[in-house]
Amino acid sequence: MMNSEKKSADTTVYRAEWILPVSSDPVHDGAVAVSGGFVSAAGPAREIIKSFPGAKLVEFHHAIILPGFVNCHSHFEYSVFRGFLDNLNFGRWLLEFIDYRSRLSAEDYAVSSRLGASECVSAGITTVAESMYSGKSVYAIKEAGLRAIAFQEAFGMDDSRLSETMATLEAALDELDEQRGRLLEIGVFPHATYTVSAAMYREVANLARRRGKKLATHLAESKAESAYIRSGSGVLAMDLREKVGWEYLMREPFGVTPVKYLQQWDVYGPDFLAVHCVQVSSPDVAVLANSGAAIAHCPKSNAKLGCGIAPLHAFLEAGIRVGLGTDSPASSNVMDMFGEMRTAIFLHRGAQRDAAVLDAAECVQIATLGGAKALGMDDRIGSLEPGKQADLIAVDMEHSHFTPIYDPYSALVYGASQEDVFFVMVGGRPIYEKKVLLTMDEEKVSADARAVKEKLWG
Repeated sequence: MMNSEKKSADTTVYRAEWILPVSSDPVHDGAVAVSGGFVSAAGPAREIIKSFPGAKLVEFHHAIILPGFVNCHSHFEYSVFRGFLDNLNFGRWLLEFIDYRSRLSAEDYAVSSRLGASECVSAGITTVAESMYSGKSVYAIKEAGLRAIAFQEAFGMDDSRLSETMATLEAALDELDEQRGRLLEIGVFPHATYTVSAAMYREVANLARRRGKKLATHLAESKAESAYIRSGSGVLAMDLREKVGWEYLMREPFGVTPVKYLQQWDVYGPDFLAVHCVQVSSPDVAVLANSGAAIAHCPKSNAKLGCGIAPLHAFLEAGIRVGLGTDSPASSNVMDMFGEMRTAIFLHRGAQRDAAVLDAAECVQIATLGGAKALGMDDRIGSLEPGKQADLIAVDMEHSHFTPIYDPYSALVYGASQEDVFFVMVGGRPIYEKKVLLTMDEEKVSADARAVKEKLWG
């Protein structure tokens, strides 16, 4: 067999009504060729089929093929918490959530993580930046077949115990590093400005650089956080510290914004991901832009908890890398990137009173290639280009109200949902096909999660 024939025999061509490479214009009646886990070609179906004679042809008909979504912030461990605290502002929500969280065991977190991972797959999310409290998400991510950066969270306000806290963190990272692989890397996530001291932020940032790991944190999410950092007041300064046993620690107001506060401790850099950034000023945006940091924008969670609307347009104008994040089902209920895109476009147009501030194509770009750039993975994923990893999804539009489709971007953002995803591939490996999970027992995942939910309600 000639080399070209052998190459074609090892190739699968996926054909659909529309192909969205994201890095180039949409293709009507297009196809994507996948070989050895990589995209070999994407373009007009006639040309792709001709270029790979003998390749297996899979017809998706009235569907849109696009890169898998990149979820830049999630908490799989909290998937079972959806619906518990739907009507509280951020500060009170956090206090109540801490009480509920204390009811779960390590095994419960493992169950919840498997639920979150399975839901991500079925929603067309192929890459996640997962923030872990217990560390159990790693195993669910690997079982599901997802690509991920799994960030181990770190907490600590008592600097007299800093050496002990950092040693514990190092040990956790050593254990997690044993799980690293082709699809999984490990990062570090100092939780937030109100749960991590300045000294610890500095130590964790140094640790991340020394070990070559990406760094992320919740930042400028709420007015409560801003009040805590600027004046040492509010629910986070009083109620939260009392609840977690930190009331004995001295707390001085810093008189600056949360963004400026972290700038003092040498935290920012190109491998830093700031999650939320709702309560930010123009100088704050400049600080983040000048540092090379990226932002995870979580529009649904921020709106639901009454935190506000992050200035997405200002981020993009400043040249900041921005991706979308679903946050956890505890605050956003479902990990649905279609919902995040739709929420983003409506919120930002409404807030700016300008329909030109964000369009559907930009939303899809932020949810795919934008997220890949924010995570420093755009050399591998985020678009359908030759040489990139074959992380792709197919969305069924046959019964869409948009039929016939003239603008596939518009159809996806305004008309599709996670229920329309029927095929998901990561690194050339199908993990969801004909709406069936291929890597996990969906019935068992759901049954186990229901048992944990009943424990929470009890």
